[in-house]
Amino acid sequence: MDFGFTETQQMVRSQLHEFVTERIIGENFGWDDRDFPTEVYDDMADLGLLGLHLPEEAGGEEFDPVTSGVVYEVLGRGDVGLAMLALSENLVNKLLWEYGDKYHRDVATSVRAGEEHICFALTEPGQGSDAQNIETRAKPTDDGWLLSGEKTAITGATLADHCFVIARQTDPEAIRAYLMPLDADGVDVQPYGGMGCEVSGWGQIFMDNVEIPAEARVADENAFKMAMRTFDQSRAWIALYALGAAQQTLDETESYLTEREAMGKPLAGYEGPQFEFAECQTRVDAARLKAYQTLWKAREEKAHTRDAAMVKWYGPQVAVDTVRACLVLHGHYGYSDDFGLGKRLQDVLGQQIADGTPHVQKIIVARETFGREYLPYDR
Repeated sequence: MDFGFTETQQMVRSQLHEFVTERIIGENFGWDDRDFPTEVYDDMADLGLLGLHLPEEAGGEEFDPVTSGVVYEVLGRGDVGLAMLALSENLVNKLLWEYGDKYHRDVATSVRAGEEHICFALTEPGQGSDAQNIETRAKPTDDGWLLSGEKTAITGATLADHCFVIARQTDPEAIRAYLMPLDADGVDVQPYGGMGCEVSGWGQIFMDNVEIPAEARVADENAFKMAMRTFDQSRAWIALYALGAAQQTLDETESYLTEREAMGKPLAGYEGPQFEFAECQTRVDAARLKAYQTLWKAREEKAHTRDAAMVKWYGPQVAVDTVRACLVLHGHYGYSDDFGLGKRLQDVLGQQIADGTPHVQKIIVARETFGREYLPYDR
């Protein structure tokens, strides 16, 4: 068993850590989708961070799952919302390249270069955890398709130029994916307010008989299954950028505890803070190892659905508990806006829900352990 990173992975980690430290940490307090850090995101594109999963022929990095995990973990140290947006755009790019034709691949390369934004639209108002029960419709016409429906809680919606829409095709009925421009007639994008990750452009997309050309359909494949295949890796990546935020918080707290004194002695010299810090660091290390084990299994093409579900519920939970504990260890400074711990806590809280709630992940663990006949629902 080898728990070390390769020279390439260490180099990627070091270079990106320098970028995140200089350009993101401490600069992101006021970022949101209305005051989007365009220059920073452009630099991320120049670094190849929006083409992690694209082949070299597309100008991508063609990183394996573990190396991509290194990238997402370090990005999480800087800003969870920015990591969330980059992951979403990378996943859509991968799907467009693998399943699409030139029409779709041209958009993927444009997004990879930072020239345009794209979002992934699966979730609907009444179908969160029951994502397969899609109500958005794609009706065939002589020239293409008419899309009607509503997508909600979509990462990057308010920033995007294009949308990867998963809809239920009629005549014949099937779940398919479509590439839709967000400036098309009949499309209305509205911000979807949340308590964190403001920079990620969370929003709702309303479609009222939106006309798109025939070639907009991405592939003659079950788009729900297409999307689910990405989740076994993206769930580990989400855990890693949440844990990156937790580790950054621990590093900052380590410095604070050694510098801050109470009753003539540094806080680090008291047993209470020592024990709490030790417990948090232990849990973060354990969750991080599980995330990288999951991605190693993915790279080696070993079964990893159960592992991904485990780390998806556990990693963000550890991150939330860690940031909250560190906030309290900072005392009133932690509760103030000065250190940014409140923002980070709000950001990691959302990762408990992204790509499936803890409850759904535990059902998946049970399903993969006992079998589908023990599912609590019929499907």
